[in-house]
Amino acid sequence: MKLTKTSKIGILVIVCLTLLIWGINFLKGRDIFRTEKVFYARYKNVGGLTATTLVTLNGLKVGYVREIYFAEDLSGDLIVKIALHNNFPLPKGTSAEIASSDLLGSKVVKLNLGKSDMLLYANDTLATKMEADIMQQVNEQIAPIKAKAERMIENFDSIVTAVSKILSSDSQHNISESIRQIKLTMTNLENISGNLNEVVTDQKNNLSSTISNMSEVTGNLKTNSAKLGHIMDNFSSFSDSITKMEIKGTIEHLNGSVANLQTILSKIDTANGTLGLLVNDPRLYQNLNQTSESLNRLLVDFRLNPKKYIRFSAIDLGKEVYVSVPTGKQFADNITFRIQIYVSENPISLTSPMFQGIEEISEIKTGNRYYYVSQQDSSYDKVIMNLNKIQRAFPEAFLKCYKNGKEISLKKAIKTNQK
Repeated sequence: MKLTKTSKIGILVIVCLTLLIWGINFLKGRDIFRTEKVFYARYKNVGGLTATTLVTLNGLKVGYVREIYFAEDLSGDLIVKIALHNNFPLPKGTSAEIASSDLLGSKVVKLNLGKSDMLLYANDTLATKMEADIMQQVNEQIAPIKAKAERMIENFDSIVTAVSKILSSDSQHNISESIRQIKLTMTNLENISGNLNEVVTDQKNNLSSTISNMSEVTGNLKTNSAKLGHIMDNFSSFSDSITKMEIKGTIEHLNGSVANLQTILSKIDTANGTLGLLVNDPRLYQNLNQTSESLNRLLVDFRLNPKKYIRFSAIDLGKEVYVSVPTGKQFADNITFRIQIYVSENPISLTSPMFQGIEEISEIKTGNRYYYVSQQDSSYDKVIMNLNKIQRAFPEAFLKCYKNGKEISLKKAIKTNQK
């Protein structure tokens, strides 16, 4: 079958296109006739890495960089798409390190194999590393030498400065003056030694007399040695007399007293007897504490309602009624309560230590006085519990009732609630 001119042209175009596509990919480092596995690596900075950069494993070319693009999460990280045409298996933990391949700064991606028994699959993400470039390595090597050179120059400058100061006219004058002073000092020392020699010569007779006196003193001691022995015998007799005193009996008596005291303390510690119970029984302290609180409330109530305990009237106008509200009593919504804690003629900080442990305190100024009260609350039981707690520190604290924000008596609040 004879091909037509048009068919020949079509076949030629197809062959040319195929060669063109193969050539372009070949120039990019791709081989369209080989199967490739793709892996990904994520970097903060690729350091000038470009597409078609070689990928090596132990110095052998095993692939190339197919594509570099920004991550989709807008973090600025770069995703490097690596194509491998070598079927060598990559274990997990393998890293892709961007390194310099020559002194000109050309880049290459080195694969560093991991030590895991598990393998990576196509489209997995590799760990990443960045090797320091030539400039950084040079700077790291030169930096210590530079620092030493700078220190050497500074030391040399200090030495030159010191030498220049020494060689200055003032320094030379000072050195000459110092030498002159040393000569004067040596002359003075010679004079002093001469004076000492004269003094020793003059006082020679006195020194001889002093030595003679010391000899006489030692002779007197030798002569009176018998008397000194008699004195020592008297001192020994005195010490024997002290020994014969009844000190031993006194110490034994003190030991017995200490033993008796120890017995008494042990009985107290084991709660034997009345005193032991007073010391060891915690219920006694609790009962005394409760009694003290009850007495405190009684005194406060006596001060606020004296007529409740003392009645004196020339004419009996009727029986005085005192209100006692049972716990659990419910009041209308427009009835509220608050506690008047303290009254002062001078303002007091609400964070003062005297109000420690009391929450939600307000200050109300009326005339020249400052009233410190708690927050209003519609729960009578809650306010009473708070009042009992506050009266431990402020016995004069008392309850105040309000209806629609206006102060009323507790008796009136009860009557209003019963209507």
